[in-house]
Parts: sequence; structure tokens; C-alpha cells
Amino acid sequence: MDRLPFVKSPLSSKNTRHGESVNENADLTTRDDTLFENPQFEHYEATSNLQLFFDLFFVANLTSFTNSHEVNSKESLASYVGFICILWFTWCQVTLYDVRFATDSLFERIAHACHFGVMVGLAVIGPLFLQDPNGWDPLQQLSLILMGSRIVLLCQYSTTLFFTWRFKQTRVPLLLVIASLAIAIIIYLGVSFAFYNQTSYDAYIAWYFVAVSEVVVNVSVAAIWPAVSLLKTHLAERMTCLTLIILGEGIIGLTKTIVKIDGMDKKFTSGDIGMIISAVLIIYIVYQLYFDNLSNGQALGSRRQHIWAILHFPFHLALCLMMEGTNQTLLWYHITTDLDSIFNSLSTAIDNESPTGLRASMSEIFTTVFSRFETTEEVFNEAQMSLNETLSLPADANFTEVISVGFTLITDSYKTVIEDFGWETPEETSNEGAEGFLESYDAILSVFNLTFGYFAVCTGLILIFISILSILSFNHKNVHHWLQYLSTAVNLLIGLGIVLLSTITLTSNAETLGESSWTLPVLMLILLALLVLHHLPRGRYRPVIANQD
Repeated sequence: MDRLPFVKSPLSSKNTRHGESVNENADLTTRDDTLFENPQFEHYEATSNLQLFFDLFFVANLTSFTNSHEVNSKESLASYVGFICILWFTWCQVTLYDVRFATDSLFERIAHACHFGVMVGLAVIGPLFLQDPNGWDPLQQLSLILMGSRIVLLCQYSTTLFFTWRFKQTRVPLLLVIASLAIAIIIYLGVSFAFYNQTSYDAYIAWYFVAVSEVVVNVSVAAIWPAVSLLKTHLAERMTCLTLIILGEGIIGLTKTIVKIDGMDKKFTSGDIGMIISAVLIIYIVYQLYFDNLSNGQALGSRRQHIWAILHFPFHLALCLMMEGTNQTLLWYHITTDLDSIFNSLSTAIDNESPTGLRASMSEIFTTVFSRFETTEEVFNEAQMSLNETLSLPADANFTEVISVGFTLITDSYKTVIEDFGWETPEETSNEGAEGFLESYDAILSVFNLTFGYFAVCTGLILIFISILSILSFNHKNVHHWLQYLSTAVNLLIGLGIVLLSTITLTSNAETLGESSWTLPVLMLILLALLVLHHLPRGRYRPVIANQD
């Protein structure tokens, strides 16, 4: 086994004068002066095991965060988007260095160990991320973790600058990247003091601007200076690999949803089975639409690759939310089916305005709900007291009296079912009795509106981004069949249509769709039709990927 050097030049052996490591004798045999103008870096042809291991830390973070942050409220949605932004851009910064300058040396292995530590730190902070308006410590810790990540990257880029200093073309771009990292370090440190002194809770917004700016600067530098270009790197493979990992995380989330349903009810209805099959096929078809539209191992053009890389952030964010939306839609359908089954007798008694039927229904609901679902002792005692007061009413008590006294039992039962499945319930209602019950019922049903809204928007955006990434991937001069353009145009139009479908959340139609077992099957059939349309022109032409703009 070869000796592992402490630090190794990222330059290929034929144009490095410092040798493979700083401890080796310099190679002065070359007489080719152009090597000092055009540095040649030793690029990996494929993702290394160390880089793949780093990607696994990303998915571990994503999985643990998704488990603790089910996206079913505006607050949880904002928190989810914010954390994914921080996680993705941190991963991207490390990746942009790895695909161009990474070497196998003791220094690089130590640097990656630090990056692994950063990912572990993000996983620890994840469950506490923006959960408590008075939770200043997690935000300060996260700011310091991000600062530490950039310090490691600054050291890595500085080492690269040391080995390539004699190449004029690398000095300015590397110095610009180093300067951007230095500015980011200062900002992250300053934000940490804002949390330490508890002066501004909203200071975390600076993280997003800094994270995006860092990557934009890095990619822009790579696009302007060919010496540090992303061309001929395996960046495309890293991005597609991360896409595959996110799809895999979606499958993990789906299986956990299935386990949750099975643990609650020990059974699946025919509608549940149809929704589960459709959910699996949706993920599988999205996988095919994405990978079938992209190049297989061929390099994108230099400018296209930079745009292609940046577009993967909104694409991956939409993909994460679509995976979460698929799981939540399946879960919501099961919840509404469960609620209809448990409270069917209550609805009948209310429709008939039957006091006797109400009492019998409330007793049945109390037994069913609190024997199947977990709750706090306080809620259980409150519901039991409401039931006892209802049963102790005189035999001639009218309908209004019975439902007024039993209103607490009804709302507590509803909320227990909803919350046990991981959904947040609305605030207390302003009315009591029958009006209060109907208000609470409508408010609970409206919880699905947010889920359907972001699910529709993100699903449509995925189709739009797949079309754009596809356009960037092929050479238009070599497209010989009009069906290729047609399939791309249809993808864009259907994607836009699904995005606009989110506007039905302004009406009650979203709640109706949430209660239907056809929500996911219809989406699956639409995606299947797009996949078939995409493959119709295959055989009539052969896509050729442009190697340069």
C-alpha cells in the first residue's frame, strides 16, 4: 500500500513542481511553459467512497429532521425550507471543492472528518431548529457550526492556492472564493453573538443570504475562470446521486407512514392500499422522468453545467417537499376515513337531533378513541369528566343541553386522533355546542389545505425543473424528432397546470380531494402518461449530449 502523504497537490503529476506531497523532491524535468499558464487538476472520474460517505450524512440529516418536523403547518413549512436550505448549501460548498481539488491525503481526511462533524452537529440541532421562539442556544450553536464548516473549507482552498500560486489563472478565482468564505465566517460569528446576547431572534435569516451568496460566488468564479471550471468534473454525478438519495429518503418516509397507520389501526382499507401503491409508483416514475431526461455520464457544456448545478437546489427542495406531501396526503386520507368511521354515529345523532343517540354515541367514541390512541392524562380526565356530566344529565334533557355538556369530549376526541397521527390541530373555537362542534370540525378539515397547496406546487415545479434540466442536457442541433420537443413542452405545461391546481385551496375543494382515495392515483396516472410520451420518440433519434457550449 502506498504511503499516505500529509498533504497532496491537487495538480496532476505532469505539471506539479512540488511533487505529489510537500515532502517530495520537486520535479523540474518539464520544459513545457504552457503548464504554468494552464494548470491541470487531477479530477476524480467518479464519486469517491469518501464523498459518497459524506452524502450519506446528508440523507441521515434529512431523515432525522423530517421525522421530527412533519410539514403540516405554516411554521413547520418555513422551518423545513430553512433547514433544507442550510443543509443543502453546506453540502454543495463541500462538493464544489471535492469535485475539483480533493486529493487523498491525511489533511483531506482530517478535513472530511470535520465536515462529518458539521453534519452530526446539524443533526443534533435539527429537532430544535426554530421550534422555540425563546430557544436562543440552539441557534447560537448552529451559527458556530456553520462558521466551523467554512473555516475548514477556507483551509482547504488555501492549501489549493499554495500548490497553484505560480499559475496566474488560479490566483484571482481562488482568492475570491477564500474571501467569500472569510466574509461568511465573520457573519456567522456575528450572528452567533446576536443569539448569545439575545438581541435579535430573526438574525437567522442572515444564514440563508450568506449560504446562497457563497455558492453563487463559487459557481460564478468557476464559470468565469476556466482554470477552476467545473467542466470535466463529476459534479453532474454528485447531483444525480443526491437526487437518488432524496428519492430513497422519500421511500423511507413512506414506509414509516405505512408503519404508523398499521400501528394505529392494524388494518388497511382498499383505499389505503390504492394510495400506497400510487405513492410508490409516483416516486418511481419521478425517478425515471429525471434520469431518463439527463445525460448518462457525459459532461455538460461549461456554462450549462453551472446553471444546471444551481437549479438543483430548488429542484431538490421541491423534491423533498413532494416526498413529504405524498406521505402526508396518504396519511390525511386515512385520518379522514378513520374520523368518519369513529364519528359516524355522532353525525347521525346530530342530524336527527337525538339526545339519546348523542349520549350513546359519546360513550362509544370515548371508549374507541382513548383505548386506541395515546393522549395526556389531563386530556383523558377532561374528556371523561365531560362524558360523566353528559350521562348524568336528566333523561328529559334536550339536544342542545347534551351537546353543550359533551362538547369538550367531542373536541378532545377529534384532536386526540389528529394529533396521534402527527398533525397539528387548530386553536380553540369561539363558539360552543353544535355551532362550536361544526366550527371545530371545519377547522380540522382545513388543516389539509396547506399540505395540498405545497404538494401541488412542488409536484408541478418538479416537472418544470426536469424539463429545464433536460433542455440544458441535450444538444439542440442533434435533435431530429419533433416528439422530443413535444414531450418537453407537455411536461412544462402539465407542471404549470399542477402548480395552478394549488389555487383550489382557496375553496373547499382541497378538503374534498384530501378525503378522496383518488388523489394520488390520478397524479400517478398523469406522471405515467408523461413518461410514456417521453419514450415515444425513442428509437427514432438518439440524444447527443453537448460537451461544450
